[in-house]
Order: sequence, then structure tokens, then C-alpha cells
Amino acid sequence: MKTSHKVIMAVLLCYLVAWLDRMAISMALPYIGKEFNLSATALGGILSAFFVGYAGFQIPGGWLADKFGSRRVITWSLAVWSVFTMLTGVVTNMTHMLLVRFVFGAGEGVFPGPVWKIVGAWFSKKDRGTANSCVLTSTTLGPALTPLMVAPLIAAYSWRSVFYILGALGLICVFVSWRYIVDKPEQFPGITEDEIQRIKADRAADEAASANLEQSIAPKSSFWDLMKEPRIWVMFFGVFFLTVPIWGYMTWLPTYLVKVRGMNLTRMAVAASIPFFVATVGMLLSGWMSDKLFRGRRRYLVVFAELIGAVCLYLFYTTPSPEQATLYQSLAAGFLFMALGSIWALPVIYLPENLMGSGSGFVNTGGQLGGLVAPLALGMIIDWTGGNYDAAFQLLALSCLISSSIIFFGIGEKRKAPVEVAAATAK
Repeated sequence: MKTSHKVIMAVLLCYLVAWLDRMAISMALPYIGKEFNLSATALGGILSAFFVGYAGFQIPGGWLADKFGSRRVITWSLAVWSVFTMLTGVVTNMTHMLLVRFVFGAGEGVFPGPVWKIVGAWFSKKDRGTANSCVLTSTTLGPALTPLMVAPLIAAYSWRSVFYILGALGLICVFVSWRYIVDKPEQFPGITEDEIQRIKADRAADEAASANLEQSIAPKSSFWDLMKEPRIWVMFFGVFFLTVPIWGYMTWLPTYLVKVRGMNLTRMAVAASIPFFVATVGMLLSGWMSDKLFRGRRRYLVVFAELIGAVCLYLFYTTPSPEQATLYQSLAAGFLFMALGSIWALPVIYLPENLMGSGSGFVNTGGQLGGLVAPLALGMIIDWTGGNYDAAFQLLALSCLISSSIIFFGIGEKRKAPVEVAAATAK
């Protein structure tokens, strides 16, 4: 196995643990609410506490990676969130729960920026989309696997045991992180000189060839200089409006299937898991298509996937057939996560390497703000319409259209003349 593949698999494992830790709270909420005698609003506050910490530490995490290196920040982030995952299992009141979940969210919030910096350091532009989508499969495998892992643990032991076990798993991954996630190829223990030279040659050749296809943002001296670049804001709002339908879909789908489609819990669990396995396929396809079929015109893949996803969302809630609804909800998840993988190829392509961590952290802040807004906004719409979900799903489809428009008109692929390309390649 290539060393770069070992690195990306280690990153994927750590990210998958993060998603298992993140999603486990949803499975445990009914038991937490019963034990602590909490209202639905209070339970929502527990979920929101995570996003406050997670969104608030995206930019600091990227800045720390740019300053101290990704390996060190990733390892400490993993250790912090794993400890506070375990502490979730020992809390005895609402105040402590909110504090623990906030710090847990902050620990995970530091993580994404260094990850994208690692991808940028180990992979050339022509391969970054594929590597990025591999990492992002955690966003689909996590929600798909969590019910299968967590439900038996709760049934056999208790909701608290889930967090002890997941936290311990995270602490084991600390050693995996320190061993395999290395900032630069030449720093990896045991890597051969031939592989180092191959990585450097691939990156050098790719930089010259891609000058005709993708216009990276020029190197900036500081994060604040980067904030003056229009494309960083295009990516920020593009990700925000895409994650609104993704988080809205993820958080409200189980409730919709029970209350509107009339499914029992067992059938709902199966129906809610299938879309995320389909989404995994969509995520993997997004990387391959971004690098092989849409290189130099990646925005078109984002727009295509979002528009199809919006249509599938509409068909999902309008069809009377349960079987067709399952098909459309699975296709919606597949295309929405294909769009997510495609849109996340943009920061690792366009951002300057010296600010890859902080820049990608800023872009991901937009995504987490979408996670903050979507569940609350949909809940308010459902209450305002007397329990009708149609307007809520219409909002999700509309958000897809807004995101695709922002990316289409805000990200351009400017092509150089052949003479310029030949000269760049010759150098």
C-alpha cells in the first residue's frame, strides 16, 4: 500500500470515530430525557451545544494547523473529544451535559482544518478530489453505522456505556493518528526516497498542467488577506446553503417517516439507514468524477448533483407510494452527498497551501452554521404549518438551488492560452 493511502485511511478512521461519537447522542437522547426529566426543548439544547462549540472552533483549528502543523493538532483534537465523549457518560445534570457537549464540539471543531491541510500536503491537485471524497465517506458511513452499533449497546447495557466505549475507541485512535498522520511525506517513518520523489514530481507536474484548468487563489500573507478574496466567501455560502438541506434531511427524516409515512420504529430504522449507504456511493463517485471527468469545471458537478438532489427531495415528499418514497429519499441522499464531496474539492484546490488549514476551517464554519440553522428552522416551519412537512422540504429544495447558483456564478475556470501552458510546463 502506498504511504499516501495509509495516511488517508488513518484520517478516515479518525473522522469515522468523530461521526460515531457525534451521532451517538441522538440515539441516547430518549433515555437521557427520561433519566433527567427533560423537555424536547432541553434535548434540542443538548444537540445545539455541540454545534456551538464545533462551529466556533473551525477557524482556530485551521489557524493552529497552519502554525503548529496538522499532526499535532489532529492528535490533540482527537484526545480532547474522546475524553469528553467518555465524560458524557458520567454527567448527572443538564448544566454539566451542556458544558461537556460544548467542549466535545470544540474538540471536534478543531479537527477539519488540519485534515484538509493534510490532504493538500500529500496529494496533487489531480488527486485531491478523490482523497477528499474518501475522507468524507465518514459523513455517510457514520450515520449509517451508528444505529447498528449503538442500539445493541444501549439494549445490553445502558446509554452511558455507549460513550465509555466510543471514548475508549477514540483514545486508541490517538496512537493511530500519531503514527500515520504526518505533515509532510519526507517526515513519514520508513517512506522510501523513490516514493518521496514520485510525490514531489506528481505535484510539480500537476501544478504546471493545472494552470490551464484551475486558477488557485494566489498565496496570501495572512488569514485576513484571504478574507478579501471573493471566492472564499463564495465557498463559505455555497457550503452553508448546501448543508442546510443535508442537516435538515438528516435530523428530520426519522421523525417524518414515523409521523407522516406511518412506519414503526424497526421499519423506520431500516428506511433511515439505506439513504446513507447510497450516500456513501455518491460521495466516492464525487471524488472520482471531480478529478477525472470534471477537472477544471468542478462547479458543473456541484450544480448537477444539487439540482438532481433538489428534484429527488420534491419527489420524495410528494409521492404517495412508500416504496417510491424510499427510492427518492435514497437518491436525494446520494446526490446531496455527491454535491457535498464535490463542493469540498473546491477549497483543497483553490486555497493557498500556506493558509489551507485556516481557510478550509473558515469554509467549514459555513457548513456548521447550516447545521445550527436547519434543524431549528424546519422545526419552526413544521409547528407553524400545524405539523405539515411539505413547506419544510420545499425549503430544503430551495436551499439547494441557492447553493448551486452561488457556486455556478461565483466559481469560474479561467483558461490560459496554449502558449502560456506550454511555457509553464517547460519550466
